[in-house]
Formats: sequence, structure tokens, C-alpha cells
Amino acid sequence: MNTEFYNKYANTPIRKLPFAMLDLETTGFKPGPANITEVAIILYEDGKEDRFESFVNPECHIPNEITALTHINDDMVKDAPTIKEIAPTLRELLNNRIFVSHNVPFDFGFFDYYFKKCLNYNYECYSLCTLMLSRKLLKLDSNKLDNVARHFGYNLIDAHRAMNDTDAVKALLLKFFDVLEEKGINTLKDLVDNKLIYVGKPPCR
Repeated sequence: MNTEFYNKYANTPIRKLPFAMLDLETTGFKPGPANITEVAIILYEDGKEDRFESFVNPECHIPNEITALTHINDDMVKDAPTIKEIAPTLRELLNNRIFVSHNVPFDFGFFDYYFKKCLNYNYECYSLCTLMLSRKLLKLDSNKLDNVARHFGYNLIDAHRAMNDTDAVKALLLKFFDVLEEKGINTLKDLVDNKLIYVGKPPCR
């Protein structure tokens, strides 16, 4: 993996690092057979943020059980851009940022698959998984997004919609900054040295 990002940010306080917090809604669980229906991204750096969200036309029928979960149906996405049309924008948004989601292997897998398919681009980055942080640092009975959010006093409303879940991921990350700093983990180097951040590609889901 290119070391330029690490060399630039190794000693940067974690609160000042450039993040892309995100969530996807999809038609299933494996990229290829499953397609993306909605994406939301919050670009966050040193307390400043920008937001992006869009439906994505999956070019297939959204299964009824997925609609029941996400409340996204075929009519809602029929006029949305396809992943091929939106992929260049997504690549630009994620460039030179730490990828953050609740279950990085799942979300990263979709980006990795479709960046290769649509852009012939091999996507690698640093990625921070709030699910992994919860498992390692909190020891809760359940590490589902809504439960971890509840632990931190955040009320996740209308889960399984991309921006709602991304807002929850942001809330979690800001709380995890406190937890990490209490343990003396203050910089990107500390995250890497303590194996709390994925480098290059995360493990397969």
C-alpha cells in the first residue's frame, strides 16, 4: 500500500484525521449478486464536515424482504444513477480519507468490487470499523449499530437508511475518540501499532 498517507498523517491527532464515514443499503449481502441501492457519506476532518447521499439504481428488482428492512422500493430508485454512473464521484469522495463504517468488511467489499468492475481501480485505504472497535473496547452483549449507539446515548431513528446509519457511525466515532484517548491511543500511528485500524484491504466478510 502507498505509504504517502501514513507518512503525512502518522503523528496527526485522531480527531484531526480525514475520515469518510459511510453506509450502504444493498439488495443482498454479496457484491455481484447484490447491488447498491443507497449510499451516504459524511466527509469529516478536524470538526468540519460535508455530506453526500444518493439512491442508486441497482438495475434489478429489490427483493421484498429487503424493502421490508430498508423501506427502499423499486420506484424510489428507478430514476437514480447506476453504480457505473456514480462510481467516479464515490472514488473522488473517498480518496485520501480513512474509510469508516459499522462493519467495514461488508461496506468496503461493495466499493472494492464495483470500483474494479466500473473503473478498473484497485481500491486500498486505511479503514476504521466501529463494529470492530466495539468488540475490542466495549464488551457489550450486542455490537449491532443501534445497540452501540444506545450505549453511547445516541438514539438511532429509522435504521437501515444510509444517512441515518451514517449519522450514527459519526456519533460512535466521536465517542470512540474519547475511549481511545483514555487508553493512550492518540494518533494514526497509535491506531496502526495497536491493530485497531485496517491497512490496505480489510479481511473478507
